[in-house]
Amino acid sequence: MKKIFLAIVALSILLTAPLIYTRAKVEWKNDTYEMIVPYEEIRELVIRGLDEKMIIDTLNENGVRGISFEPMGIQDLERKGQVLTLTKSDLISMVQNKDESTREKILYSRANGLYVLIRNDLEQRWEDAIVQSFGDRIEKVTDLPMFEGESIYFIKGLNKQELNRGMGSIINPILTRPIGFDQELMAAYASYGFEPVFRIGNNIDENNEFVLEQMKQLQDELGGHKIIFTGNQMLGVPPHPDLELDDAEQYALRLKNEGFVIMPIEFSEQKGLQTYAKEFNNKIVRLHSLDFFDGRGGYTERATRAVKERNIRGLYLHIADIKKLEEEVITAEQSFEIAAKEIGAIREQMADKHEAGIAQSFDVLEPAKWMTMAALIGVAAFIALAALMVSEKIAILTFAGMLLVAAGYFVTNSVMFLQLAALAVAIVAATWAAVSGEYINSKKEIVLKFLKGACIALIGAWFVMALLYGNLFLVKIIEFRGVKLLFVLPILLTALHMVRDHVKEVAMAVARNYYFIIFAVICAALAILVMRSGNDATEMVSGAELAVRQGLEDLLFVRPRTKEFLIGYPIFVLAMYIIYQGKGWEQRIGRYLLAGGAIGFLSTVNTFTHLHIPIYISVLRTVYGFIFGALIGLVLIFLYRLAKKYWPLLQERL
Repeated sequence: MKKIFLAIVALSILLTAPLIYTRAKVEWKNDTYEMIVPYEEIRELVIRGLDEKMIIDTLNENGVRGISFEPMGIQDLERKGQVLTLTKSDLISMVQNKDESTREKILYSRANGLYVLIRNDLEQRWEDAIVQSFGDRIEKVTDLPMFEGESIYFIKGLNKQELNRGMGSIINPILTRPIGFDQELMAAYASYGFEPVFRIGNNIDENNEFVLEQMKQLQDELGGHKIIFTGNQMLGVPPHPDLELDDAEQYALRLKNEGFVIMPIEFSEQKGLQTYAKEFNNKIVRLHSLDFFDGRGGYTERATRAVKERNIRGLYLHIADIKKLEEEVITAEQSFEIAAKEIGAIREQMADKHEAGIAQSFDVLEPAKWMTMAALIGVAAFIALAALMVSEKIAILTFAGMLLVAAGYFVTNSVMFLQLAALAVAIVAATWAAVSGEYINSKKEIVLKFLKGACIALIGAWFVMALLYGNLFLVKIIEFRGVKLLFVLPILLTALHMVRDHVKEVAMAVARNYYFIIFAVICAALAILVMRSGNDATEMVSGAELAVRQGLEDLLFVRPRTKEFLIGYPIFVLAMYIIYQGKGWEQRIGRYLLAGGAIGFLSTVNTFTHLHIPIYISVLRTVYGFIFGALIGLVLIFLYRLAKKYWPLLQERL
């Protein structure tokens, strides 16, 4: 039976090898990252006295290749002096006291809203866009004698005074409603060598869909094809879950068919992302946002790590803090000097493999279904092999259970079954690898069992990568599920396996006070381990540790995981040595220590469950973990032998 399961595992690895090879090749080939700067911040700096050409030249020299543009609204036309917005109060103040009838007409004839006075030199397309965008909310005004011969419109909604009194919680939506992109401006920046990037919000509907038509036109003319969504909702997402609308799916399909690429922002939960991701599949470029004025620091390290280690290919760089500029706590010169310095540092420190340019989405990664089924059957055989340590009956039942999971995926095509199988194989691999050090009969076996544990963990990692395969995993739209379980169960299962033959003896042992202290320390350590798991647990990491991590990063290109080379693998090596040379309780303690050794193997498997990290980075990190962990393990053995030798002498003196 063991040979049969081994043969299935070997065949499964062989059949799924093209998946791993293709993913590694796709990751390696896509080595261009793009730095994107918002035009709105460039405009603010120019308004405050900076030379626009100087800004453009500096950005170009530092490798910035993308400029994001938002569609214009009435407020942008007003800023240019091409329209004038007026409230009822503004109009009333313009009417002489003698014209009481006009004053009353203004005061009582219309609902709340804004008047928009159009200058004669405004292009007709902008006036048409305003009229079309507001639909039945807008009407042309012809009954105001002081504007006879002028083009003036009234738009229903909150006016500026009401917003200033706190009746509105956001900037006036009348002023910001999209009416079109500034085509001439975008063409000018394209001529400077920048790629236009579209930024749109969830405020486009059937009345101003012409904005999307213009995007397609600009894409054809200028080449810009990336979209960043503003706010916490993507285009077409209903404002409330009880509103059963399918606009998001329709817009996603339309934008995908028109050749656009979406750029979801890392760590930003935007509603509708799953819907868009389903339609776009591989046409996704992940984006990391950096605000050089948020006080967090470490911008260079964050940017380089995002590109090098997390397959992020877009960096959205804020070069000005508009609020601070308005409050005059920082000048435009100071603001841009800081930004230019940070951008230059990012490009300077970026790995030689990666170059600044125009980012592209990853090539399509689409596994054949038979390959996924081969991986599922291989997982079933792998877990059954581990179960043979308990009994053949348990192994057969386990194999049958995992085949049911495979059948569930085959029938439903649901990724949930793949995530379940990936979690199971990850937990089993880490546990089996740790348990493999249970019996040691020679020093040579210490080396062999260490290598065996490493191979078992890497086979588990292989199956995780083969199961959770595709672009949506690569760009972290869909993730490995169950990280917390992976960080707890291998340790507990290894510990339970080690006490299985003398449970009664342990249960009947006299409980001493220091037992409870040891138990409390172990529980606290386990809790910290779980809380520090995952990419987003940086709040648990001290400044000193961050500095050490960065030092290792600079020295080794990628740092090994602390849990592996400083904790798990040294404990595993020491545990095997104690098992080899110890007797009685000493040997038993060595076996208990294998539960600590499981930390190293679960961390190794966990490294490969971060499917947005390039394979070569994970492999390099894991090799470092094995080597340094083994070396530190040898140091622990030396210290253990030293302590064992001199402890009796120390006891005599005490």
